[in-house]
Amino acid sequence: MGRRGLGRGLSALIATGESVGGLRFEELPVSAVRPNAMQPRRNFSEAGIKELATSIKSVGILQPLVVRPTETGFELIAGERRLRAAKEAGIERVPVLIRQADEDETMELALVENLQREQLNPLETAAAYQALMDSFGLTREQLAARLGKSRTSVTNTLRLVQLPESVRVMLQEGSISEGHARAVLGLKDEVEILRLAKEIQQEKLSVRRVEEMVREINAAAWAAASSEPGADTPPPDSPNKKQREADRNSEALDRISNKITQAIKLQTRIKKSRRGGKIEIRFKHDEELETIIAKLIEDKTR
Repeated sequence: MGRRGLGRGLSALIATGESVGGLRFEELPVSAVRPNAMQPRRNFSEAGIKELATSIKSVGILQPLVVRPTETGFELIAGERRLRAAKEAGIERVPVLIRQADEDETMELALVENLQREQLNPLETAAAYQALMDSFGLTREQLAARLGKSRTSVTNTLRLVQLPESVRVMLQEGSISEGHARAVLGLKDEVEILRLAKEIQQEKLSVRRVEEMVREINAAAWAAASSEPGADTPPPDSPNKKQREADRNSEALDRISNKITQAIKLQTRIKKSRRGGKIEIRFKHDEELETIIAKLIEDKTR
């Protein structure tokens, strides 16, 4: 008889086929559960998986995975770490809660579940934020409200993707902190960002000290540029001032996006670029598309 992954306490409370919070509880073969391709978490500690596998061998899986049925089996919505550990432990069947969800809902649930659990590193979190915004047409303000976070927090996290690749690696490996990463983004030159990031590693600099060094570097660069004959270089904006200006522009676009969303009852987002921009309107069904087309044509003929 194959090893089972259901913890004894859980099996005493719930029988397969029963409903838990509107979701059907079952035990499924591990091979029938396919990982979620949109899983935002990219790094799984091998040591952590082995440790969890040891626990599963001893007491089973106490928290069911969440899956959705597909034409070929079941796709994971939440619980990839438990699924990996179950395979490591040699478990043949795992407890699951089956939820009906389409691909968009699956992606959103997986992203939000990981974000709420705070299992992601800062770069994975930034990637998850961007994926939610791109996939569901959310503004930063709307995303912040959905996650229960401040808009500033969401904006600061999204800025991390602007780091040079080598500095992103340092952040991912934990050799610099998220605070350090935000501070070095106050520099314009990638070579300077990398140099300072390496200095943070070697000298164990505090975030406050790095913020001071960024201001000193920018001031020195401005002084050098201003000393050139005929130079008319404006003084450098402090990182905080530049960020506040960017935030104000983004907030203004968010407010307009929200007004359009409320007016047409469809998720809308305005994205600016160097040469203009675009308005994205998301719809889920043909009926919603027909509604927005009718509104546009109707407005045009007024």
